[in-house]
Amino acid sequence: MTQLCLGCMKENLGEQICPFCGFDRSSEQPAPFLPLGVKLQQDNYLVGRRIENNSEGTRYIAYSEAMSSPVIIHEFMPAGISGRAKGKTNVVIRSGFEERYKEVNDKFLSYYRTIARMRELTAVAPIYDIFTENGVSYTVEEYYDSIPFTEFVERRGGSLDWNTARQLFMPLISALSTLHSAGIGHYAVSPENIVVTTSGKLRLIGFAIDDIRRSGTNFEPELMDGCAAMEQYMDGGEISEATDIYGFTATLFYALTGRLPENSCDRKTDGKLPIPTSVFKRLPSHVVTALAGGLQVLPKKRIQTFEEMRTHLSAAPTVKAMRTEADRNAIQTQTANRYTPKKSGVPGYAWGVISVLACLLILAVAGILWIYQHPTSNIGFIINNEEESQTESSAEESIDPNVIHIPDLVGQNYNDVVAKQTAESDYIVIKSNEDVFSEIYKEGEIAEQSPEVSTKANKKATIVVKVSKGPANRELPVIAGQPVETAVSALNQQGFIASPGNYTASDTVQSGMVIGYENYNAGDKAPYGAKISINISTGPEDS
Repeated sequence: MTQLCLGCMKENLGEQICPFCGFDRSSEQPAPFLPLGVKLQQDNYLVGRRIENNSEGTRYIAYSEAMSSPVIIHEFMPAGISGRAKGKTNVVIRSGFEERYKEVNDKFLSYYRTIARMRELTAVAPIYDIFTENGVSYTVEEYYDSIPFTEFVERRGGSLDWNTARQLFMPLISALSTLHSAGIGHYAVSPENIVVTTSGKLRLIGFAIDDIRRSGTNFEPELMDGCAAMEQYMDGGEISEATDIYGFTATLFYALTGRLPENSCDRKTDGKLPIPTSVFKRLPSHVVTALAGGLQVLPKKRIQTFEEMRTHLSAAPTVKAMRTEADRNAIQTQTANRYTPKKSGVPGYAWGVISVLACLLILAVAGILWIYQHPTSNIGFIINNEEESQTESSAEESIDPNVIHIPDLVGQNYNDVVAKQTAESDYIVIKSNEDVFSEIYKEGEIAEQSPEVSTKANKKATIVVKVSKGPANRELPVIAGQPVETAVSALNQQGFIASPGNYTASDTVQSGMVIGYENYNAGDKAPYGAKISINISTGPEDS
């Protein structure tokens, strides 16, 4: 395996401080975390730095030999009942807690095996592997480029408009609904547990067994302030799908307003939730109703399921109003007909039937007129946002202020492009985890981008770029007569891995200085990342 940084799992040429993530390779991982560089599952997974930990366990960045790519390793090591000594790998279970550990470990395995079967959910990271080693259980999850949702919102000026939020959150509703149908709750849906991928989609992270998502268990509860429902703070409180509804709605509230609701316990005496006037005016009435229903403090008064939440957020008020008006007219007509003298030859009930049919005809005509006048409007009660509607005409897009043409970033320095990004920028630039070699673009310049130049996209679109490493073959610098440290630094800067070669006597080169290359000459070209041996002088040969 090439030399990988244990902080980001990128090839870093063995440098002390990683140029990609700043990780110091001399760092140590304190107990009770796995030591840096440990290998798991028959040496398939190389473990790096810890990413996060809670009372359930720890997530580490790792590298999979089988997949030749970074992954996330999740180690189940519940605090308080298990631990590990510094430098060791085996986990010790606290005396007297063996049965409790077995119980929660079985729950952990069952929980993640169920999630692993749901690989079709784009809003949830796929789980590749589940295994037991060192006396504990592990899961292996997909590693992907992303930015925190909080940063995503901040880059867009501190809040999102409803149309943008709708496209992001509807797939998340589908995922949460499917998870709960399989008996899996998250119970920590919050801005901190959502990231935005390079494809511009939301992904839910921070899954954990429900023992740490509520009070009254053996674990220290990890509750998300502003997003945790009241029942999670109560010992023995019953958590359900409605609990995740609260966290989801609080997160949506944050996206639309730029702030979280007050703690649910503080809202118990006064459930009112103020919304800034400027936000209220630009939100559709059915969205405000959904926010109010999802953030009810008492669980029984709250929206109960994600399918119900989807219906609330997908409602088309205009059509509902049309139907309500038609029903009211039909009822009024039927009532009036009860007191209308019968017409000769036509029974009274027939007039009622004719009136209802007439109202239905009026409703159908009104619907057709609505579709004709609003060809791109979604008028269903349930909208599936997994796939974006493609019905907008090119003429409408050309004048739509929310549509942009993707700019040409290729050839520009990546750091300069990022430095120019502001909250008012029309797009967001995210660097791909995959860099590329290029004979055309210098190291640090953008070599590829997606979407392509001039592609039409919604304002605030995400542009994923691949940054050039420079040419694959590079010229070896002049190092003869230089101190070893200077020569090594020069080689590292060119992307080579310097290695001491032979120590040779020299009448012309001072002891400790570099004589030259072992297998190359200055000016030769070698592949990026090649191991280059250098000869070092020991001074004049003893006569």
